[in-house]
Amino acid sequence: MALHTEMVHYHLPAALAAMQGNKFTVPAQVVRETKNEVRVVARKDGDLVTADAYFKAKKRKLATSIGGGPEFYTYEFLKKLGVGKDQVEIVAMKPADMPAALSNGSVDAIAIFDPFAFIAEKQLGGNSITFTDSSVYSEVYVIEGRESIKNDTAITDKLLKGLLAAEKFTQTNPDDAKQIVANRTKLDKGTVNDIWGSYNFQVALTPQLLDYWNREAVWAKDTGKVKPETALPDFNELITAGSLKRLNPEAVGF
Repeated sequence: MALHTEMVHYHLPAALAAMQGNKFTVPAQVVRETKNEVRVVARKDGDLVTADAYFKAKKRKLATSIGGGPEFYTYEFLKKLGVGKDQVEIVAMKPADMPAALSNGSVDAIAIFDPFAFIAEKQLGGNSITFTDSSVYSEVYVIEGRESIKNDTAITDKLLKGLLAAEKFTQTNPDDAKQIVANRTKLDKGTVNDIWGSYNFQVALTPQLLDYWNREAVWAKDTGKVKPETALPDFNELITAGSLKRLNPEAVGF
C-alpha cells in the first residue's frame, strides 16, 4: 500500500501543492472536522476579554506556524476582526516552542493547534485568555495519494475499509483509542483526554473541504505563497470519491 499512498495530513498543504502543479488525489478525510482545535491563546491584559478589544488596544506580537493551517487561521481571524498589518507583529515559531514563549512573555499571543494550544493554556493557568472562532477555520485531515489510485479501486477500497474499521473502533473503544494515541504521540493520557473532543474522527468527504481549499487558494495568492498569476486549480478534480461512496455513501457530502 505504501507504493500507492503518500501521507495523511491537514488539508492546506494539499491546496498549496495543487497550486504548485503537483499531481495527486484525495480519496477521503480521516477527520470530518475539528472544533476550535486551532485557536488564539493570549496573555491576559487587564479587563480586555474580547479578541477585538485585545488586538486593537495596542500592537501585539503574535506567534504562529508559518506555511500551514495556523497561519491561514491567523490571516482569516485578524481579517475578520479588522486588525491590519500595522496593528500586529506576526512571529514565525515552531509549535513546540510557543507555550514557553507565551509563558515568559516573549510574545503576547499564539495561534496554534492542539496539543500546543492546550499546553499553553495549562501553563499560564489564570493568566491566559483564549479566543476562538469556529467559523473561520477547521483543521481537516486528508489522505493524499498518488494519481495511480484513481484507477486502482481495489487498493483504495482496502485502505478505506481499514480506516472505517478504525473509525468504528474509536467510537466503541474510546479509552483504548486514546491510549493508542498517547503511546504514539508520547503525550500524557490527561492531555489526550482533554483535547479529544476537538476532533470528529470520521472518514468522510465534506463540502467544507472544497470551501477551505478555494479560500486557501485566494490566501496563497494574497500572501505571496504562489505567484499572483498562478491559475486556481479545479479542486473538485483532486477528489476521488468512488470508493467511499461504495463503502459508506452517507459519508460523502457532495
